[in-house]
Amino acid sequence: MGSSEDSRINKPEFAQPLCTAVQIALSNLLVLWGFLPTGVIGHSSGEIAAAHSAGAITMETAIIISYYRGQVTKSISENDATPQGGMAAVGLSPEKAKRYLVDGVVIACVNSPQNVTLSGDSDKLDRVIAGIQSTGDDIFCRRLRVGVAYHSRKSIQLLFVI
Repeated sequence: MGSSEDSRINKPEFAQPLCTAVQIALSNLLVLWGFLPTGVIGHSSGEIAAAHSAGAITMETAIIISYYRGQVTKSISENDATPQGGMAAVGLSPEKAKRYLVDGVVIACVNSPQNVTLSGDSDKLDRVIAGIQSTGDDIFCRRLRVGVAYHSRKSIQLLFVI
């Protein structure tokens, strides 16, 4: 309920376990209502909640995994030796989004036929966003409130630095 300046909700050490907890709560609510999953799917941190929903791990284990994922991500985003990364949600198909990519920015996730998540170096991501917005078309394009370029070569390389 605090101001966005005071909130810590977007910090990975809080966001990771909170997202997992919300996903598990929703899954448990569906089960409580009698909807039993016959299959589960998850992406990124959603894989943790999916593993719990499938019965592969306990709720406690899921929260512990997400806690450590948040701690690793925090250490990546605070590493002064590397430039910051970022992500953006973009209302384009993967084929159309590829036209705007530059070296250092990748399609990190295909969310739907007309929505992708881009990931990469902050400065290069800003250039890609500016390029998309300069078309004059009404294309949804929003920078995500993360300090790490999840699902990119950058995030994998940073793990080896730490």
